[in-house]
Amino acid sequence: MRETDWMSLAALLMIAVLVVPAALRRNRGVVLRNAALWLALIVALVWVYDRFGPFGN
Repeated sequence: MRETDWMSLAALLMIAVLVVPAALRRNRGVVLRNAALWLALIVALVWVYDRFGPFGN
């Protein structure tokens, strides 16, 4: 990785350290459900792209 990639990753981690705890504290009851729904959606989109996209056989 180049130096700019490492700097971007460090910036993303710093923002996550600031935002994630507040989001978890505020939405304690629904965070896991929302994370599971988003993960399922992303997995489904990746599967559809892999199956029917330009790289599917």
